[in-house]
Amino acid sequence: MKEIFLTIGIAAMTFLAPQYMFAQQSVEAATDSINTILNKAKNGDADAQNEVGAWYYKGKHVKQNYEEAAQWWARSAKQGNLKAIGNLGLCYQTGNGVRKDSITAVKLYERSVKQGNQTLFNQNEKLADSGNMFACMFMAHCYRNGIGTAKDLNKAAGFYGKAAQQNNVDAQRELALLYLNAHKDEEAVKWFEKAAENGDLSSTYYYGKLLYEGKGVKQDEQHGMNYLLKTAEAGFPMGLYMVAQAYFDGKGVMKNMEQGAEWMIKAANNGVIKAQYELAMCYIDGKGVNTDYSMATSWLAAYMQKAGSAALRKAFDEGGKLNGTPFHAYLKGLRYYDNKDFDNALKQFQTVEKEDKIDGETMKGIILANKDYKKYNIKKGVKTLTSAAKTSPMAMYILGCMYETGKGVEKDATKAVTLLENAAKLHYAPALCYLGDMYYEGREVTQDYAKAANYYNQALELLTQSAAKRLASCYENGWGGLEKDNEKAKEIMEKQPVNTQSLLKLVPMN
Repeated sequence: MKEIFLTIGIAAMTFLAPQYMFAQQSVEAATDSINTILNKAKNGDADAQNEVGAWYYKGKHVKQNYEEAAQWWARSAKQGNLKAIGNLGLCYQTGNGVRKDSITAVKLYERSVKQGNQTLFNQNEKLADSGNMFACMFMAHCYRNGIGTAKDLNKAAGFYGKAAQQNNVDAQRELALLYLNAHKDEEAVKWFEKAAENGDLSSTYYYGKLLYEGKGVKQDEQHGMNYLLKTAEAGFPMGLYMVAQAYFDGKGVMKNMEQGAEWMIKAANNGVIKAQYELAMCYIDGKGVNTDYSMATSWLAAYMQKAGSAALRKAFDEGGKLNGTPFHAYLKGLRYYDNKDFDNALKQFQTVEKEDKIDGETMKGIILANKDYKKYNIKKGVKTLTSAAKTSPMAMYILGCMYETGKGVEKDATKAVTLLENAAKLHYAPALCYLGDMYYEGREVTQDYAKAANYYNQALELLTQSAAKRLASCYENGWGGLEKDNEKAKEIMEKQPVNTQSLLKLVPMN
């Protein structure tokens, strides 16, 4: 018992020496002093609530009851009592009175120390010096981040080292990261390797990367690639990106542009900003994928939303890599189209079409099928889109929507789904979201939350607002066989839908 209490360091409480057993007695039979404290606690006094929590935890004056202790400490902690905050951390660390949760425990200890609980800090440091695992991790965290003390990365490394020697995989990874950031690559390699052997995914990535690049260890691209592939197959974002680049460059694997593009799509869809830019360039240049200016536009907009506009603005300036290109003409056409200046839009899209880019033909079909166009011709528009749909995922998508709704063509749900699925196979985000909506609602297809979630997840970084809300609902409710995950649902809802208008505003029109 003594070690448990000392481990998390309950501040300024008598049961830091818990081997002593208090006499049991009911609250009713307690002294006037005890009743006074209890009444204060019931009336909301935070110090008294903290004290009563201690009675229930230790069985002093009342029958021991961890749930009651946790409730009293939670009430006191809610009012900001720093001792109660630390004591509630004890409950979460040990699982006494609440569900065991070491992450919550650390957050509570951190909060208590930040508010000035120096006793808690000192007690943990003493325990860490003696090798207590939890205290080592907590003190390393404090010294690394300057919590309750000045930042001291050497001390942080020392405490991580004590825990790492006891085969704590989190400590091994964090110690390796400290060494890596300090440019001590050989030490970093050693601890990343140990953590990788213990199954830590991020350490597997870093160990593979250092092997691949020959930092801190003899370079071995093929061996490093084996580790990187393992992380990519597990969905580790930067692993996906590095594997994509390896296939493009032919380093550690046989050069394969199509494979590189497939991995880059996964990396971009997992939020890797560099991958979103690289993927946009792939769609512009036809690198590993068919040229697709629509998807290039979406991915450049996604990149700009996170990285800012400065780099892209330079690309479109005179002499920039995109200035004067067919893609530049395509974006100018989109700006004219948004302003319903269809004649000038067509001129730009014809320029694109002359360069043998299917996107020009697709946009021409869209304009012809637009009722606001003075030369509106739905039959010609559908014919043009049907021709483009042989290769263009955007044309497949537009036609699919038309056949699903019966607008401009005879309604045909089967043809609609086929066209949309063909576009989805080419990773066309609007088609993925549209199919997700159809399966979510059971619209023209049998309702299937699993299929809906699958389509939505394939367009995770380019979800429409409604698609994001629906995917979040699937995670919140565990629909479609998904594990309930409120954090994932929240993360999805916090994503800002990609807005291509910001990108178009950058584009010089001269």
